[in-house]
Amino acid sequence: MESRVAPANESDKVKILLVDDQEAKLLSYEVILAGMDETLIKASSACEAFECLLKNDIALIVIDVCMPDLDGFELAALIRGHPRFQRIGIIFVSAVMTSKLHQLRGYDLGAFDYVPVPVVPELLRAKIKLFVDLYRKTRRLEHLNAELEERVLVRTAALRRSNEQLERRIELRTREREVALGQLYAAQQMENIGQLTGEVAHDFNNLLMVVLGSLTLLQKRLPRDDPQCRRLLHNAMEGGQRGASLARRLLAFSRRQELKPESVDIGKIVIGMKELLAHALGIGIELKYQIPSALPPVLADSNQLELALLNVALNARVAMPDGGRLTISAEGRTNTRARDLSPPPGDYICIRMVDNGVDMDDVDRVKTVEPTFAAKGYGMRTSLGLSIAQGIAVQFGGWLRTDNTPNLGTTVELWLPQNPVIRRVSEAAAVRSGT
Repeated sequence: MESRVAPANESDKVKILLVDDQEAKLLSYEVILAGMDETLIKASSACEAFECLLKNDIALIVIDVCMPDLDGFELAALIRGHPRFQRIGIIFVSAVMTSKLHQLRGYDLGAFDYVPVPVVPELLRAKIKLFVDLYRKTRRLEHLNAELEERVLVRTAALRRSNEQLERRIELRTREREVALGQLYAAQQMENIGQLTGEVAHDFNNLLMVVLGSLTLLQKRLPRDDPQCRRLLHNAMEGGQRGASLARRLLAFSRRQELKPESVDIGKIVIGMKELLAHALGIGIELKYQIPSALPPVLADSNQLELALLNVALNARVAMPDGGRLTISAEGRTNTRARDLSPPPGDYICIRMVDNGVDMDDVDRVKTVEPTFAAKGYGMRTSLGLSIAQGIAVQFGGWLRTDNTPNLGTTVELWLPQNPVIRRVSEAAAVRSGT
């Protein structure tokens, strides 16, 4: 029910919701606020109050803490859990729950103030007037910001039209100058060649990974007393490595790659690669997974992420020529600018891939992501795969870390930033559902 106290300009009125299961107290609030010239809306229960919130643009709510169906704290939790009501002011009023503990609970729920009963009329009116004045100034500032944004949009559109006209006049002048036109044509050709080169280099690199992986498996199966076959295999692997070097130079020439970032579920990506990884690693390597069922999403290109995980897995495989175990896990982590982490502070998903292959020494571990580095002393493990994985992670604002524990193998961590928009929506939904 609505109560108008004194005539005023309707556009300036602020709506205040009064919530109490006792009609006498609601009437007392009306008397206290009679001179403020605002719109008062009364509700006798939490359910009725929430219905009023859905139908009106409420600025401030005065809530009695002790109510029969839902108490004031429970109502405030519902209000704060709704995305539309995050900025509504709340004042709690209570005659029973007046301890410091109750007050702290009210402030934790986002209360503007906590007023004990008996209410001092002048004090309550002053508190409400302070918030109403702040609310009006905030709305005015928002209105001015909206006007400014509109002016910026209009000005930007005018500048865009002016630039387009200027550009058209420059394409006309360019047509009159054969040399300038030739330079423009050459630049466009180089851009096209660079894009095509990048695409070819990626496909070529993927093929080389298959070839080199197959050659490595073949090396394990060749009899050691057949030097001629091993020499031929060695020549083939050297050719594959030269091809990999060529692919790196082509990628450097292209300078960029086309990415399609989207919200990616790490768990689905990793579980979806089970069959591919099992086939790529072979029967001698055991795969173990420790992936939580509900991880926050990351913003990445799913195809590129799969490529990064495959490269790290293949790198681990060649460090376990006699078989072994690769454990893949994932968890949410927060980076607080630790010295040994390169990403900026924020929330990340860390994908850990731990193998029990031959150890790296400290020198090898430092150089492990250099594309041209080949570690000595443990089979054919090279860092090309890790270099590719790091490049993919960096493009999405993440990083790659390696660690080695003597006699326990190597750990490779891919840090990818969480998708902030989807994470905030998920957190809000969890609050609303009470989880």
